[in-house]
Amino acid sequence: MEAVSANALQPHQVQDLLSRHILTKGMMPMVLDVEASQGVRLHDEKADRTFIDLFGFYASSPLGMNHPKMTGDEDFMERLTDAALNKVTNSDVMTGHMARFVETFSRVGIPDYLPYTFFISGGALAVENALKAAFDWKVRKNHQKGYRREVGHQVLHLDQAFHGRTGYTMSLTNTADPRKTMYFPKFDWPRITNPKVHFPLDADEEERVRKHEQKALAQAKRHFHEREDQIAAVILEPIQGEGGDNHFRPSFLKRLKTLAHENDTLLIFDEVQSGVGITGDFWAHQTIGVTPDILAFGKKSQVCG
Repeated sequence: MEAVSANALQPHQVQDLLSRHILTKGMMPMVLDVEASQGVRLHDEKADRTFIDLFGFYASSPLGMNHPKMTGDEDFMERLTDAALNKVTNSDVMTGHMARFVETFSRVGIPDYLPYTFFISGGALAVENALKAAFDWKVRKNHQKGYRREVGHQVLHLDQAFHGRTGYTMSLTNTADPRKTMYFPKFDWPRITNPKVHFPLDADEEERVRKHEQKALAQAKRHFHEREDQIAAVILEPIQGEGGDNHFRPSFLKRLKTLAHENDTLLIFDEVQSGVGITGDFWAHQTIGVTPDILAFGKKSQVCG
């Protein structure tokens, strides 16, 4: 069968070709012209119009389209092509490309207090491996306490959380669209209310959110009591994304971290969406002023972990 060149396709052909084998219902009606789009200006081949990008591909595009510092760097483009052509198992084989990436990422994105990394493809898998690290730590700690069986396989999480749509993460995700998790087996893991701030944050709102925080912390304390030694991690998005752009007061996050540590539980921040500069600092938790024990990231970093 003769290969179809992307450059040779007419806009009206794109959906027809895609629809033969994948579900296109729900996709945007535009056909993105990848070459003609620049920065935050996305060009639609189908309508021959340009739109301002307020989407960012679900916060996955840190620099916009065709940034000149990248497209104009021949050495970079050559290395990028080489990496795309040769898919190396970086967990088994060392390469200069990987070493250069890790050195650069450590310079701009790896804080001193979280020096160790694990890279993987996909934000949900980044979250899952953060959970696996917590499970491993908690079960070993419980063995030291005298448990002979494996104990420590539960995760405390928040209402309106989105952590992915794979494996473990489906037991955590609970946003407005139930189709993302319905009909799939899930674990009975503890969930607490999310004391999100309603703006403007005036005196009445501070009092309301303070009471909501007390309720959330009381729920967490009850779960820790009823599920003694079973909870390995508390996970949350420092700023909830799909759940509704929900913000929390730093004082609440600090108290939740203290409660987690009092119960030998790790605090995991899911910064797949909130990380990589979107809040002004590289990580949202740096802006907020609360440090996690484990950090999951992805999207704008172009690699996850």
